Amino acid sequence: MKIIKFNGESGTMFVKLETLEDLWTIQRILFKGDRAKSKTLRKFKTEDGKSGDMKEVMVKLSVEKVELDKSSERLRIAGKIIEGYPLEYIKLNSYHTLNIAISDMLEIEKDKWTSYILDVIKNAVVLTKKPRLGIIAIDDEKILSAYLLGYGISFRNEIYSHLSKRLTPKEFNELEKKFYDEAVALIKNMEVESIIIAGPGFTKDDLKKYMDDSGLTGKISKRLFYINTSNTERSGIYELIRSDMVSKILDKERIREEFILMEQFLKGLSTGQSRYGIDNVKKAMDEYEAHSILVNDSVLGNDLIQKLLSEAEKKKLVVEVFNSTDEVGMQLSNFKDIASI
Repeated sequence: MKIIKFNGESGTMFVKLETLEDLWTIQRILFKGDRAKSKTLRKFKTEDGKSGDMKEVMVKLSVEKVELDKSSERLRIAGKIIEGYPLEYIKLNSYHTLNIAISDMLEIEKDKWTSYILDVIKNAVVLTKKPRLGIIAIDDEKILSAYLLGYGISFRNEIYSHLSKRLTPKEFNELEKKFYDEAVALIKNMEVESIIIAGPGFTKDDLKKYMDDSGLTGKISKRLFYINTSNTERSGIYELIRSDMVSKILDKERIREEFILMEQFLKGLSTGQSRYGIDNVKKAMDEYEAHSILVNDSVLGNDLIQKLLSEAEKKKLVVEVFNSTDEVGMQLSNFKDIASI
């Protein structure tokens, strides 16, 4: 996500949405009564009531409902039109749905931008730029490495093995070892916690065996995943990131920190250090027995939750927003969607 402009006085933020996760972020922080403004297509009706052509217009809605359709990668924002132009192509106070897609611009207006909502937005901006996953495509000829970023793929230089059948067995073994050592160095230096090692054939498996046998695997503080792909070209990496396996890895990466917080909460239940439910969390805050608040994104629009989180802001407590649809969020829903640790 990219913040184009933010005006705290008017309460407006203008953003460019760059990933599916950005659409999901907006779904989490756009509430009923907020205003959303974007370009959209609207069918123009003539004076005699007949439908005319589809016209591109700019409209601002008073938000009533927000839904994310992951299959079509669209964020649907429904509400009543309160502003728009050209005026001849819109009807004020009529209902409309904005279909927001990746690469679209969106202006959001709130009566108040709380710090925890701004943190959700800022985290989305950081995650767009931050490498999410390292990828090493390897075969017996070369290595192609890349980073999966929030907005796409960043390819790095290729490393060649120079292996040949014309080499003597000794020369071949020495070059192969050097090639594997270069791969290991690459893995160690990648600025991510998880790396996919992919490729056709057995080279990736031979690299794993080399690392296991030499004790290098235990010295690498990365999570390594070995996956087949058709080639070590850019097309092979694009093929890889579209796979279900990569989606599962990314989902696990996203919720790993939430799992740690949930474990802290569950441990605290036995000692009374953790509380859950609006009344109990408020009591913990009033008694200065809370340092972090865990809350599901599905209840951020609730008036009582918003009031409680505003108090948490004033007390400078950390507010951690969970995805209510993942495993940890569903676990938190069993504790009334809000807890303190």
